[in-house]
Amino acid sequence: GGGAGGAGGNDDHGKNHGGGRVKKQIDLADLQFHQCVNLSKFDSEKVISFTPPDGEFDLMKFRVTDTVSLPFKVMPLVRELGRTRLSVDVKIKSTFSEKQFANGVVLKIPVPKHTARASVKVTGGKSKYVAKEHALIWKIKQFQGMTELQLSADVELISTMSEKKPWSKPPVSLNFQVPMFTASGLRVRFLKVWEKTGYISTKWVRYLCNSGADAKAGSYEIRCA
Repeated sequence: GGGAGGAGGNDDHGKNHGGGRVKKQIDLADLQFHQCVNLSKFDSEKVISFTPPDGEFDLMKFRVTDTVSLPFKVMPLVRELGRTRLSVDVKIKSTFSEKQFANGVVLKIPVPKHTARASVKVTGGKSKYVAKEHALIWKIKQFQGMTELQLSADVELISTMSEKKPWSKPPVSLNFQVPMFTASGLRVRFLKVWEKTGYISTKWVRYLCNSGADAKAGSYEIRCA
């Protein structure tokens, strides 16, 4: 404790410095700061100045809708082959740099409750039918950027008279973490620490994009074709 910090985001978006590339403006909606932030300094200088409390805390929360770069493109195709069979094909492509890797990638692909068995093939990672979750679970420990993987499954269903309603094809859900990637494009331009007590502080900035499965915002979901 005792120290103070200051951080500046990319508030120069949209300006042209020395004939360089003009960056996109990032519009932040529902902007909320922790109570330790000096709001007047942010309003005047677009610098987040604060005296941090003990422990971990959320300095700023915001929402972005227009400039979001999604780290994955998922293309699911589910076809009903009569009353007792399904064909499932899912392609997933990473859109970030090939020098980066996503960790803990998990796709949950729903299948009908009256599934008897499923034969699954993948071009990367591991996948299996999990009966208690009524889903095919596809796990990829490390997913390199600019890579495409594919899942193909043949699903056998139990013939039942009670299932009269057509299957609704629930969305595919995706969990992941991508270090050093920001979906919003927002970057910290500088981080300065003023320490008055003589304590030696270590400073760094780490970016981490995750699917939001543990947040109130909900998980990353893709509708089936």
